[in-house]
Amino acid sequence: MTALAGIKVLDLSRVLAGPSCGQLFADMGADVIKIEDREGDENRRWLPVVDSRSANFMSVNRGKRGMTLNLKSPRGQEILSRLVCRSDVLIENFPPDTAARLGLNWETLSAINENLIHLSITGYGSRGPLRNRPGYDNMLQAFSGMMAMTGEGDAGPARLGPSVIDMGTGMLAFAGACAALLARAQGRAKGQHVEASLLQTAVAQLGYHFTAYTMAGVVPQRTGSAVWHIVPYQAFRTSDGWVLAGATNDAAWVRLAEAIGMAALGTNPLYADARGRSERREELIALISPKFLDHSTEEWVKRLDAARVPCSPVQDVAQVIAHPQLAAINMVHEVDDGRGGTLKLAGVPLNMSGTPAQPGRRPPELGEHTESVLRDDLGYSSEQIASMRAEEAI
Repeated sequence: MTALAGIKVLDLSRVLAGPSCGQLFADMGADVIKIEDREGDENRRWLPVVDSRSANFMSVNRGKRGMTLNLKSPRGQEILSRLVCRSDVLIENFPPDTAARLGLNWETLSAINENLIHLSITGYGSRGPLRNRPGYDNMLQAFSGMMAMTGEGDAGPARLGPSVIDMGTGMLAFAGACAALLARAQGRAKGQHVEASLLQTAVAQLGYHFTAYTMAGVVPQRTGSAVWHIVPYQAFRTSDGWVLAGATNDAAWVRLAEAIGMAALGTNPLYADARGRSERREELIALISPKFLDHSTEEWVKRLDAARVPCSPVQDVAQVIAHPQLAAINMVHEVDDGRGGTLKLAGVPLNMSGTPAQPGRRPPELGEHTESVLRDDLGYSSEQIASMRAEEAI
């Protein structure tokens, strides 16, 4: 038995944050219906597209049933209302005013189903001067301060590689909706409106950078792979690639200096503590960097592991996916692609011993389950469904 078996979810969200939340619901056993307009989720067209399937869309829509619905039509609103009546959770990520026009605001939805958990995901939050401003991950990396602190020195701001704000928002939204479901099950609330935003996620993810500024006035600068307040703790070029190595405390610094054949540096009073190493970052890095060119990345990992120095090879995505550790923690999930082959997707990022996740079928084609949802879930006849198509409601 999965943790959320029996929970019914409507996913009207698009792109990454909301759909990733809906995918977690599906992985945990909920029945998730993905509702798209007749043109489909915009990320169905984002590159790379292979055999008419976007990798972006396929990454966050596993396990869902898919239907199309024109929410701007009266019949579309009728169908939405019937689906809301039978649902536990509704996920949407429209700007607040757009959501209201489409009947996806809390006042409208709660009047239809007072037990519904309405999960809204916005770019900048539902209040304030930017409430209706659309938000994408890259925009919020720039707005939140993340981009300003990412990159190499004077080379200009850089984007973090993955869409960490989108995906993080999806996880936080899932947690919030589950908390609301628990409160409902325990009788402490009926339905409720749960809000998450990319900006809230981004500011929360600033973590110690937030308090470093509020407590000490420190504005983080771009330091490439390095962590500004721990030195050394960054990537070093090796004879065949890169290795990340770090002295996360003074004892680790002594061990690192010994491991690279520069033991005298480890006891040098200029570099003996974190403050001294941080204040002399450039000169210290210049001293030790050439040493890493003496050996391969694999050899350095062996040496540093043996010395109990925090380290990691700097791997690309292909190397990570092929690593046996990912198989050991079930983070490569294969599904039937529906076309005679298989599709590899990222696995579920948590484990549960009593109610394990069961990531299911491939992401749906556009409108793949429209007729079956209307017929089997809502009881519409074939004639009524044909009429809906003629009216362009579906």
